Amino acid sequence: MPAAPTTRQNRRDAASDKLRFANRVPGFAKRVWRDPPPGFPLLWIACLGAAGLMVVTGGFGTGRFAIGPRIAFWLLLMGWNALKWQLWFAWRVRKPGDWPRASLIGTLLLNLSLPVEIALCGVAVGAPFMLDPFETWGNALAISGVIIAVASMVAWVVLNRSKPEVPPIPDSGLLGRARVTPEALAAVEAEDHYCRVRSRDGQSALIHYRFGDALIELAGLDGAQVHRGAWVAGDAVEGAERDGRRWLLRLVDGAAVPVSATYAPEARRRGWLRRR
Repeated sequence: MPAAPTTRQNRRDAASDKLRFANRVPGFAKRVWRDPPPGFPLLWIACLGAAGLMVVTGGFGTGRFAIGPRIAFWLLLMGWNALKWQLWFAWRVRKPGDWPRASLIGTLLLNLSLPVEIALCGVAVGAPFMLDPFETWGNALAISGVIIAVASMVAWVVLNRSKPEVPPIPDSGLLGRARVTPEALAAVEAEDHYCRVRSRDGQSALIHYRFGDALIELAGLDGAQVHRGAWVAGDAVEGAERDGRRWLLRLVDGAAVPVSATYAPEARRRGWLRRR
């Protein structure tokens, strides 16, 4: 009988683990919805729509399947490919300009295994069949070509929207006093009652200026506040690194700017919080 307490304890531990997991699921779902990975949820919606289209048209020779196995086949195949592409985009897309390149490289690499995936999905739904690999790759490349074209257009639109026309800076403003043009600006950091204006060439100027007033002036520029006392230009971020539990942004001028938890979601949405 000595093993009985151990068995009961194992059951209690297992129940406790399940409860902790159940409590974490809603929090994880909220984080994904609030700070989604690149392409989510549009990628999944597009794959679901593609699956529906293929079910109706019987694409890739699946028209000979009964309706049940056909639906199961396309949901399985498109679900797997949505997951595959989601992981790929999460790894490769860090800013809007990365979309065309990530789509092109992904088309060449991720489609290589498509003939095998089709065969395995057929076996999984009880309707095994094989397609000519070259025909499969040709069809996949044609479909992916449309995806790349759409991704390129989306990236072009996003890039142009993310670079609004810069309003003129008055001579009495922060940048005018620091003699730094908006194009040369890397970051602005608060230092007591002063603001340190960093330029891309590594130079900086310390100006007596309220940081709150500086944020109002910088509102028309492409950038974001990443700390209670720090603002960085959008295209001045070269990478990110961990310093314990916090993130540091590496800027083009060589400076490292900390990111606080309050402003981390915006920095992550912009693709800055990925090691490069």
